[in-house]
Amino acid sequence: MTNNNETNKITKTDVASSSSEVASDQNEEVVPSPGKGEMQNIQATYRLNGKNYLKWSQVVQTFLKGKGKLSHLLGTGPTKGDPKFEAWDEADSMVMSWLWNSMTPEISDTCMFLSTARDIWESIRQTYFRVKDAAQVYEIKTKTTSTKQGNSYVTEYANALQNLWQELDHYRCIAMKCSDDAATLKQVIEQDRGYDFLAGLNVEFDQVRIQILGKDMLPSLNAVISMVRAEESRHVMLQSLPMDGLAMVSHGGGYRNLKLDKPPVTENGRSDMGRPLIRDSL
Repeated sequence: MTNNNETNKITKTDVASSSSEVASDQNEEVVPSPGKGEMQNIQATYRLNGKNYLKWSQVVQTFLKGKGKLSHLLGTGPTKGDPKFEAWDEADSMVMSWLWNSMTPEISDTCMFLSTARDIWESIRQTYFRVKDAAQVYEIKTKTTSTKQGNSYVTEYANALQNLWQELDHYRCIAMKCSDDAATLKQVIEQDRGYDFLAGLNVEFDQVRIQILGKDMLPSLNAVISMVRAEESRHVMLQSLPMDGLAMVSHGGGYRNLKLDKPPVTENGRSDMGRPLIRDSL
């Protein structure tokens, strides 16, 4: 009987141990990998590489605000001795790991031994945050001037310019004392950007460009972009219609009539339905 009891004990122990191992293995298998929303999987475009601090900081702050962890960057959490400090301190370690994983290894190595998430945040800010940096402003202005539509669609071209303008607004801070003057300056800047956008468009948009510039007052930047996009959509619609007869043309008559048996084809053999119509050479 004793042997049987011992055997039973051993068997139960073995079974319990085996079950525990299986459960452990199963738990290890079903533990989900970090979700796409976590900073371990931050897109390479926004991972801090030393040249993209503005975008990186915006992504980090937005992410942590959504997680209710922004206090870890601001240093507004509970202090030692507070009953909530221990839990907050554990969460701070998690935020530290998120920050490290949102940087390239070369940068994360420089702040690997800092004590808190705020220390990491401040160290990175002091290193890469450059307000009123003349060289940076010059570089952005040069990129803006050289940016043209080229082979891009209107939306792609407009997005490229707007990204540059947003960076420029950050680096070139202009403090205005009067709200009226601030509103006037904003309007002037927006008009200048409207002119820059129109100047970089391809010749296919000469007609809509003339229409916009012919108005008594230049529309807002968003309105200008919308008008040009509408013209581009009209071109695409005309090109996507059946081509068994003469191609439809605009009332302005600026585009040539083409009799086509099939849509235009690009070098790669695909139908090029999204590009502007070809203008007649005068």
